[in-house]
Amino acid sequence: MKNHSAFITNLLLAGLLLFSIQGIASDGKTPKPISRLTFPTTSDFAFHNDSIHHINFRYADKKRGFKPFIAPSLLVAGGTILHFSDWKYDINEWSREHFNYTGHLDDYLRFAPIAAVYSLNALGIQGKNNIGNQTAILGKSMVLTTLITKSLKSILDVERPTGQTQSMPSGHTAIVFAAAQWMHREYGETNPWYSIGAYTCAATVGIMRISKGKHWASDVLVGAGVGMISTELIYFTHQFKWDREHLNNLDIFPFKTGHQKGLALVYTF
Repeated sequence: MKNHSAFITNLLLAGLLLFSIQGIASDGKTPKPISRLTFPTTSDFAFHNDSIHHINFRYADKKRGFKPFIAPSLLVAGGTILHFSDWKYDINEWSREHFNYTGHLDDYLRFAPIAAVYSLNALGIQGKNNIGNQTAILGKSMVLTTLITKSLKSILDVERPTGQTQSMPSGHTAIVFAAAQWMHREYGETNPWYSIGAYTCAATVGIMRISKGKHWASDVLVGAGVGMISTELIYFTHQFKWDREHLNNLDIFPFKTGHQKGLALVYTF
């Protein structure tokens, strides 16, 4: 029951994350800045129509449709099938015999696509979005990937090749493929070699996890799919408002209600 409760809780958190940036219906009038916000002293507060929040999906790449979800879905399906096959044992045994690995490079290499994107920004090579939106997308993608991965690990509780538990999906692989998908979306149209480099890095981490004996090949396939899907879901719901123009609409005002004082964060739409 604890596992199911944790899973439901994590799904709710993920849902809140996906719809965190939403459109707000307003009357089009710009509110005048005030130095102090006052509220009625009664316990009842009135809610007006212009304060109702509406979910507003803005998929910035409608021409692609749902095609970006095909490859990661196939990876998850393939990993699931492999999990119930004896081939996963043969693959791990062959991998450890020919590519036995005991280092820690995989712990750092999973963040290589992230470092690459920020390095490109530092060099003046712009991606599809500005650095503010890139960072917001990356942050939400990492959180969603972690939530899904940890939930599946807890529910499935697959035994690792080492005898430990919570093997599926591979967390390292999920993170690096989420980052690789992010780099692909930002720079893939500029030059396909950026995408090739990102996915090659991600695949290398997955192979290292198998050769290290930390995961089955099935764990790596599912982890790769989870990471890519997580990033695509964030792009699907992101509002692309993390730029200078939109941040200029953000104001902070002091307020007082009775004996309570504080600061109010106000965004003008």
